[in-house]
Amino acid sequence: MEEWGTVFLTFTGAIYLIMMAYVAYRIKRSTESTRALVNEIKEIRKEESKPYVVVDIKPKEQSPQILEVKVANIGGGPAFNIKCNFQPDIVYRKEPRIMLSDLPIFKGLAHLAPGEQIRFFFAAAVEYMTNKNNPKEFDVKTSYTDIVGDAHEKSYHIDLTVTAALLFAEEKGVSDVVLEIERLTREVCWLRKNIESFLEKEVEPRRQDIGSLKGLYREMKK
Repeated sequence: MEEWGTVFLTFTGAIYLIMMAYVAYRIKRSTESTRALVNEIKEIRKEESKPYVVVDIKPKEQSPQILEVKVANIGGGPAFNIKCNFQPDIVYRKEPRIMLSDLPIFKGLAHLAPGEQIRFFFAAAVEYMTNKNNPKEFDVKTSYTDIVGDAHEKSYHIDLTVTAALLFAEEKGVSDVVLEIERLTREVCWLRKNIESFLEKEVEPRRQDIGSLKGLYREMKK
């Protein structure tokens, strides 16, 4: 009996140790999974809180005849010390001679909040696009820092020929619609007047011929 008791205690002890080892293993795996999930959430939040500065040159929304430069922060965090460089660079102002990349806004803009954007005049669309000496494509490089001081660099390619059709589009408003309706009304009145005049010229000779033999013969054939 004592031997069986010893075997039983040994067996139950072994099972207990195995169960404890399994529980410890599961706890360890669960802890590792939780830690990995927490780290992943931290990385996602970190990415979402990063700034993302974009630079573009495009027609103005309400006036396509004007090209404007847009600098926007489409990220989730503020951007600091923003610098931009254009290649090829272009003369923004002739007198005094100032290149586009030398504008103060591109030499170190202090701060741009999430969702904030800055727009300013670049050139008259028709004048710029018809000048063969003006570059129509740009490579833009931006650099800035985030709220914790980490540096970021982005590169973009701007192609003005993609929106060339919009550059020469004529803006239409309510007044233009009214003018178009007035023009169509005048044309309809002119057409109606000419049709009535033509019909009167055709009917009048027939009335004059009714009293003559030729007229009576013509009426009989009808």
